[in-house]
Amino acid sequence: MTDATLATPIAARRTATALPPWATLGIAFGLVSAAAIALYGPIGVSGTYPRFVGAVLRRITPEYAAANPYLVKMGSLVTTETMLVVGLLIGGFLSSWLGRSRGPAIETVHARETTRARRYADAFAGGFLILFGARLAGGCTSGHIISGITQLAVSSVLFGAAVFGSGMLTARILKRGY
Repeated sequence: MTDATLATPIAARRTATALPPWATLGIAFGLVSAAAIALYGPIGVSGTYPRFVGAVLRRITPEYAAANPYLVKMGSLVTTETMLVVGLLIGGFLSSWLGRSRGPAIETVHARETTRARRYADAFAGGFLILFGARLAGGCTSGHIISGITQLAVSSVLFGAAVFGSGMLTARILKRGY
């Protein structure tokens, strides 16, 4: 290497064909998603929660669970989607532990969230509403954005654009303090 090459920042030395890290990871994610769909089928996680409720109800009141068509349709608790949810939880805890994070990764970002308990309550309520909407719609963002876009489903592409667009609008509104 010449002295001029050493003085040039690494980012400037990239060739025109080198991909940025986010693009490389996006391509890898797309390939893994396509392989998962080809080998198993579309994935999603929102069905895990009614399966969990069904498993609890089958223990408490088996007659009701057996007579409920929705719980019968949802099937057994142990599925690949359930293992995905368990893996997501384990991965979150492991990354927190490996990153030596002190306490839960939860921030107080809104004016009404003056305590950690209030933030947890708001996060739980928001998560419940998202899950309720996902079950009402028959699928979740994982199913639409990950599996649907990988399969080039028009409805999923439109849904993904709406999710990201509304997220950007919401962030802009919150940043202004409205």
